[in-house]
Amino acid sequence: MNHCENVDHDRVLRARTLLLGSGTINVHEEIDAYRVLTGVSPVVYLPRLARALLEFGTSGPRNPATRLPVLSEAAAAAERMDTAEPGRAPLLLEILEARREELHALGRTEEALAVGEEMARAAGEGPGTPGGGPGTPGGGPGTPGRRTV
Repeated sequence: MNHCENVDHDRVLRARTLLLGSGTINVHEEIDAYRVLTGVSPVVYLPRLARALLEFGTSGPRNPATRLPVLSEAAAAAERMDTAEPGRAPLLLEILEARREELHALGRTEEALAVGEEMARAAGEGPGTPGGGPGTPGGGPGTPGRRTV
């Protein structure tokens, strides 16, 4: 099947219009738009999706039922990023740290320890290691100043 047949062009257009518009959008709208656009251009939008999910997962309402799944989705998005992306490792580490802290807060110590081990593996993806890159603090690009929580 052709890639173009799998894309809902109306949803893609609405997502791009929302992100490029001059109005303020909330983090939910931004995340939904990035979810749509990662299907069309993952190299560009996976870092943005991961960053927006991280921001919502750490600054949104203190609700474990919401935070942990959001941080898990952020980690999955960061893991799907191209390993050649310089901001991948730092972003993934930041997300995993937030996820580990949330697991500790929920009393899920064994899972938090497993995330710590995952962090150690991700930290090894630096310069000179397979799949690693130089990394830049702060991670992927975003559209600061346009969203509300």
